[in-house]
Amino acid sequence: MTERADAHIHLFEGGYQGESFVGRPGVEIDEAACYASLAKDHHVQAALVVGYSAEPWAAANHHFLTRMAAQHDWIRPVTYVEPVEPPTIEALERFKTQGFIGLSLYIFGQDKVSALLRIPNELWSWLTKQRWLVSVNSRGGDWSAWLRILQRHGDLRLIVSHLGLPPRVSESPPVREARRAMADVLALAEFPEVRVKLSGFYALTDPGHDYPHRAAWPYVEALLGTYSVERLLWASDFSPCLDWVTFPQTFDLFSRMPFLSNADRSRIEGGNLLGLLGQVRI
Repeated sequence: MTERADAHIHLFEGGYQGESFVGRPGVEIDEAACYASLAKDHHVQAALVVGYSAEPWAAANHHFLTRMAAQHDWIRPVTYVEPVEPPTIEALERFKTQGFIGLSLYIFGQDKVSALLRIPNELWSWLTKQRWLVSVNSRGGDWSAWLRILQRHGDLRLIVSHLGLPPRVSESPPVREARRAMADVLALAEFPEVRVKLSGFYALTDPGHDYPHRAAWPYVEALLGTYSVERLLWASDFSPCLDWVTFPQTFDLFSRMPFLSNADRSRIEGGNLLGLLGQVRI
């Protein structure tokens, strides 16, 4: 039996309110209770809950995750921060007492990149010392900004979300093209504490419900060849994923990939993240 650990889920009070079934009028969902039932059925031992507060409906997400972390032992939350207003060390210490184990950053566009590069070294040093996780959503050339940070803080535990969001494809690209599309993410593999989440395949293939997303497999092969299996993490992207696939399909697709062994899948689906979580200073 595979003991799983999920590297990217969202939990919102009242449910995810993006362009999703969960956000439709008349739909009410307790996402924590729903995920807990899925976790029990599919042997998920822990989930990295990625905070997000950039929109009005999600503004109180930090406080909600604080309450949820106190109620559910499988929750491992990382709180959303804006790079233009990075937290102080005092705030980080407070977050730690609230059960958080890292930060969530969304870096899209030059303004966010510039703000990211202005974050003081003391914050990165604190995160590195505490072995906290830094979950990042970004794409394309914006990933290259992390090279400058990692050159100063090479042990920072950066976790790339959704394969780094390479271009959506309807047919499998040639290996060389796949690697070129992912060049900025592949370049980060030089730093041994960088990991990549194998998640959000619905956003990488056209159509998004094209399970098992064969068109995106060359991206996975490129990551496997550069990062090795030890630094790849399964992530469901609950609950947005449910508009496109079933929850078990978010990890079952690995059983369809002929270049992954049973041992590889066990590490990707749980072993790697469980080991990483066990090293965080709490």
